[in-house]
Amino acid sequence: MASLHPYIRFLGGLPQFEIDHHCGTAVELRSGVVVAKYEGEKPHHQHCLSLVWPGQPPDRPVLVSATKYVPLQVSEAIKLGAPRAELLEASRHIFGEAGERH
Repeated sequence: MASLHPYIRFLGGLPQFEIDHHCGTAVELRSGVVVAKYEGEKPHHQHCLSLVWPGQPPDRPVLVSATKYVPLQVSEAIKLGAPRAELLEASRHIFGEAGERH
């Protein structure tokens, strides 16, 4: 069982995601995209996620900023009926927690 990065743990708690504990990733249930924490060496990689869609070669992920992706997914979760106030409060803390862990 892989260790979960705070971003992955947070996304896995949203209604549109499921955590794959074996791989330490989150799967977006509507699209099948697999989200992982990108562990690059450059400073901007601290808040970087890798996305791989079904049929996409896993060795060619799309890299995105977690500071954009996480708020977008929070907005989607709210549209799906997740509690707005709780999610907004939790999302405020995730970036600090993720930065401390890296």
